[in-house]
Amino acid sequence: MRDTTEQRPTAAMVAQAAEWAAILDDQPVPQARLDACEAWCREHPLHRLALDRMCGLDVRFAGLSDLDRRVLHSMAARPSRVPRTLRQGLLAVLCLVTGAGAWLGSELPQFRQLFPDERTATGEVRALTLADGSGLVIDTATALDLADDGREVELFEGRILAEVAPDPDRPFVVRTGDGSVTALGTAFTVHRDHDRTLVAVIESQVRACAIGQSQTGACLELGPGERARIADGRVIRLDPVDPSAAAAWAGGWLVPDDQPLTEVLEELNRYRRRPVRYDARSLAHIRVTGSFPLRETDRALDAIAAALDLRLVPLGDGALTVLPPP
Repeated sequence: MRDTTEQRPTAAMVAQAAEWAAILDDQPVPQARLDACEAWCREHPLHRLALDRMCGLDVRFAGLSDLDRRVLHSMAARPSRVPRTLRQGLLAVLCLVTGAGAWLGSELPQFRQLFPDERTATGEVRALTLADGSGLVIDTATALDLADDGREVELFEGRILAEVAPDPDRPFVVRTGDGSVTALGTAFTVHRDHDRTLVAVIESQVRACAIGQSQTGACLELGPGERARIADGRVIRLDPVDPSAAAAWAGGWLVPDDQPLTEVLEELNRYRRRPVRYDARSLAHIRVTGSFPLRETDRALDAIAAALDLRLVPLGDGALTVLPPP
């Protein structure tokens, strides 16, 4: 597994960020403290990143008591690669202190998502070779944890393409907040999108199961080109797709086949720092077929606009709006 230490806040940075977050949580905060915090953030880009994520933890757990939040800050100040059993032990202690047993089960992934093993920025696509020899392509705006042996991925958000090295004694599993996907063969994609997980098989087979259902038979086995949605405790089979098109994003291409224009624009927006704007109702009747570069979304938009006689109008903030044909 690739070492990501240089791309993530160090344990010392996270510890200092936790301390600043606790200070900023008190009201009022003296101006001298605010200035000192800002000076620390300017010392290194990862300082601000660590503080932003620590403050994000406060937003996610705004309903907790001051004690709960401070315990969470203390936990987050530990290195992000603390063994998972130790992390679980720390959370168990939190439950004993706060009596928040139900909260533990539901919020643990949200806490861990703040400092994942791997995170890609908007527009970034990254390829990894895992410890077991499997390959992983991580799509834009994706966050995940990796097991040390390379045979388990926990996908918090975003999309991955897994090309699995065979090992009959150790199954390769991708877990999300909705369920699990177990490789029965070679290549597949998993996309965690808000409150659902989408699975598409490129080669061989996978078994897709909703949370809590893997032991009851409520799972689907999918072959090449087959897709499923995991949501609300169920696995639902979707219309099949061309396997090569389903994996085209990993090579930097978007390949819609008679797809609604609004869906194509939403996919392009995932790779854009300034999302393109549009009125979904005015574009609802327009469909797109073609091949467009995801790493050059402006060029993709120009090609789509030229093919469909759309108008791309620049806005004052540097964004674009898409208007239907005149």
